[in-house]
Amino acid sequence: MNDAAQAVMAVSFFGSVAVAIRSVAQVWGKRLDAQNRAHNRDHEPLAGSGPVEQRLARIEAAVDTIAIEVERISEAQRFAARLAAERDQRQIASLPSQATDARTVTPH
Repeated sequence: MNDAAQAVMAVSFFGSVAVAIRSVAQVWGKRLDAQNRAHNRDHEPLAGSGPVEQRLARIEAAVDTIAIEVERISEAQRFAARLAAERDQRQIASLPSQATDARTVTPH
């Protein structure tokens, strides 16, 4: 082999080794950082006022509000259906008896 090929191979080899060492060091650093955060979290009192907790609290309040509104809507719908059924029953009762025999009323 000539000197240029050996130089390219040497640079490639040492570059690859450097990238591998850097990758391993990053993974190791992230693992140590995660362990330190877990250790600190175990020894710190829970604040409960972080941005994530606040956002979750707002989402819970919004879901509760939506549930109440849906219940109100369904109650109003049941009330309107009951009024319509009563009105239909009164109209049927006021018709002559022969007209009610030919007509079939189905609830919707």
